[in-house]
Amino acid sequence: VRAVRPKVLMRLSKTKKHVSRAYGGSMCAKCVRDRIKRAFLIEEQKIVVKVLKAQAQGQKAK
Repeated sequence: VRAVRPKVLMRLSKTKKHVSRAYGGSMCAKCVRDRIKRAFLIEEQKIVVKVLKAQAQGQKAK
């Protein structure tokens, strides 16, 4: 994001007024990173639960 006066900011193109990452600068980089990590870990936890249920079913069937 360029540091310019409001009138100049008005004339800048959209690409120069935001950062090129998710949430476009409305959220800090660390917050975006934490949110991505949290989403990944939640998905991994769902997979682990599914695998454990499948293993329990396998043990129960024997």
